[in-house]
Amino acid sequence: MGSKYSRSLRCCLPLWAFVLQVAFIILFFFISYDTPQVDQKLMETYQVFQDLTLMAALGFGFLSSSFRRHSWSSVAFNLFILALGVQGSILLERFLSWPFLQDVAINLFSIRTATMSTIPVLISAGAVLGKANLVQLAVMVLMEAAAFGAVRLVDKKVFHMEDHIIAMHGHVFGAYFGLLVAWCLSRGVGEKAQTEKAQMATSSSLFAMLGTFLLWIFWPSFNSALLEWPNEKKTAVLNTYYALAVSAVTATSMSALSHPQGKINMVHIHNAVLAGGVAVGAPCFLITSPWIAMVLGLTAGLISIGGAKCLPFPHLAVGF
Repeated sequence: MGSKYSRSLRCCLPLWAFVLQVAFIILFFFISYDTPQVDQKLMETYQVFQDLTLMAALGFGFLSSSFRRHSWSSVAFNLFILALGVQGSILLERFLSWPFLQDVAINLFSIRTATMSTIPVLISAGAVLGKANLVQLAVMVLMEAAAFGAVRLVDKKVFHMEDHIIAMHGHVFGAYFGLLVAWCLSRGVGEKAQTEKAQMATSSSLFAMLGTFLLWIFWPSFNSALLEWPNEKKTAVLNTYYALAVSAVTATSMSALSHPQGKINMVHIHNAVLAGGVAVGAPCFLITSPWIAMVLGLTAGLISIGGAKCLPFPHLAVGF
């Protein structure tokens, strides 16, 4: 099946993205690496960075592969958004923190923070995939990265929030930003066309479930990535795991209970099993008892099941 875009437009879209990448390379001319010693702390940072990259590239990529019209394209678009968003976030962070045209250094923590800042963009993509072309996605990435960067700067400089709390705001920010962009792109489009683009493909449910598995496995790394103290990291990992375990059981049981024939709805599973990790994201290092995290996971699973049944953009349930 051929592309719905004209030949001139099909040539223009990738060329525009390529020019943008060249511009990023030029801007990175003013950034250099720092020279830390290769110690145990650096290797631990690299392991967390690997977890975040797997989560962002494969987890969110395959989670969005269940749409009928663009199942495999969503995986490629997710990688495009991730790669472009990380570069844009690094540039924005460096140039907001230092005077422009001054040689500044980046380290592995900078890439880790940029990956965390790109997660809201990947959440927003769940609402616009199939409705936006390559240029529109690139513009959305740059606009959302700039907007979230401004929010991070205000939270840090004005409200004196920690990086961990700011990153957790990305769930809600990405969800509502995606809804806003989807509303703008859907104006003038018939309801029948919107429904057709949102139809799920049964054959892709297995790959979407693979994305859910990856996100479920690596979510403790996400919630603890920006915490500095070892005790806080340990508490965050444990509480996140307990919340995820409870939300997974809740999602499976309530999905079957809400079906007339007792079947499991895969749309519920794709999103609700991750709700516990989102719910404990901000306070994960403050919760002192596992039962509190488990109650949050139970509540989040129930709310996410209801959201998946009512919202027109089911993949945004992760953002809530």
